[in-house]
Amino acid sequence: MSAIKDGRLPIVLDKERHLLFSLNVIDEMQDKFGGFDKLAEMLKGKDGIKNLRWLLTLLLNEGADDGEEQLTEKQVGKMIHTGNFNEVKTAIFKAFAMGNSGTTEPPQDDEDDEPEYAEEERKNAQAGKE
Repeated sequence: MSAIKDGRLPIVLDKERHLLFSLNVIDEMQDKFGGFDKLAEMLKGKDGIKNLRWLLTLLLNEGADDGEEQLTEKQVGKMIHTGNFNEVKTAIFKAFAMGNSGTTEPPQDDEDDEPEYAEEERKNAQAGKE
């Protein structure tokens, strides 16, 4: 079955995996954040990184093939780095759009897409290379 037909969105991290924004994910988001409509808001601010890792773990586990071992947040955290951070965030929005409307076009956001902490993360990564 293709990714479009089953609602899964492919993403390459350590290997090709799939994101699935299912009703289970929406339910979990409602419990944790009060609603799935707060997606952009929850990926910003001081808890944005934690929320991104939590949500990506949920989406990857929902999109996994039957019988595939469930990932932990620590395992997923190792797959995200400054080199793919924006790609991961974009994939999350595409998975949300696909699950919500059947298209991979993310919802429009009037605010700047880059979280306020992203510049600091880039500086820290660069400092580690010097």
